[in-house]
Amino acid sequence: MLSTLLFAASSSSSASQSSSLIAAAAASGRPPECAATLRRGLSRKPTIWEIARAPELSTYCDLIARAKAELGSDPKAAKASAIAADKALPGYAAPKVLLGRAALALGKLDEASRELEAARALDPRSVEDPPTMHDLAIVLRKTGKLEEALIVYRALVPRIDLLGPADRRITVLLEAAHVSMAVSGIRLSAGGPTTTSNKTERKAPLDEAVAYLREARQRPPTALTGDVLLSLVLVLDRNGDRVGADAALADAVAEGVHLHPGVLEYLAIADDKPCIEALAETGPAAIKLWETYLAGPSGKGPWAQVTKTRLEAAKKAPRPPTGKTKP
Repeated sequence: MLSTLLFAASSSSSASQSSSLIAAAAASGRPPECAATLRRGLSRKPTIWEIARAPELSTYCDLIARAKAELGSDPKAAKASAIAADKALPGYAAPKVLLGRAALALGKLDEASRELEAARALDPRSVEDPPTMHDLAIVLRKTGKLEEALIVYRALVPRIDLLGPADRRITVLLEAAHVSMAVSGIRLSAGGPTTTSNKTERKAPLDEAVAYLREARQRPPTALTGDVLLSLVLVLDRNGDRVGADAALADAVAEGVHLHPGVLEYLAIADDKPCIEALAETGPAAIKLWETYLAGPSGKGPWAQVTKTRLEAAKKAPRPPTGKTKP
């Protein structure tokens, strides 16, 4: 099963292996030009020979470390430190990675895309640590480069246990599922295969998206549990598994799940928002949301018939009582 292949490494890791992976992730985030400042895991100052070869190396590495530390709490300061690092020792990818990530945190997508692409051009491996990969995937997704984003998510998903907190890991799985579904939808609309020439994949184009969401479903509950379960209903429905979709929807009702408040940032196609919301509703509210989807551009796409079926089911569903009848 695809989910087994994608997540076997993370699910079988012991506590000691997990610690090793976290240490490896931390090391992978250190740019190679600063790697000489580590010896057997302990920090040290560059030798006089290293300073002679690159007098600004120590300053550069300190500024890179500072920018990374500032990124989560003060992206503007992180940007300033990254700019200073680039001036101290020009021509390396690490400052551009940090400039791209800071720009994303500041909501400047075009700038983030430009800096991360410049970093990849200088050193393709500069964006391979999991937090940077996630930021790169977000930038690609939000700028409409869904095929490229899916490639990054496929590389990132097996490493999500190197990310924290738990909500971020679930977010990655949600994003990956919706990007995979979006790419499949685009390919179906174009009349081509959804993934490869394999006939089985053409019959079930969303198996990859299902695998991501089932993995998210198996993990401990978070604030995004409702989003995961309702996304799974939608994906199963579009994948031709109406029985599985209805079972997942029954689970959602039984568990009383709700969508996480907000704008559903994990969506790859904005038009899918009313569909997810409709699955969380009943009666007239659900009907209106299904109709909203069908009235938009996606209403003529590959998922239109599935949506019409859901709309008809919503119209025929028993209405909840509005109040008590007087004796």
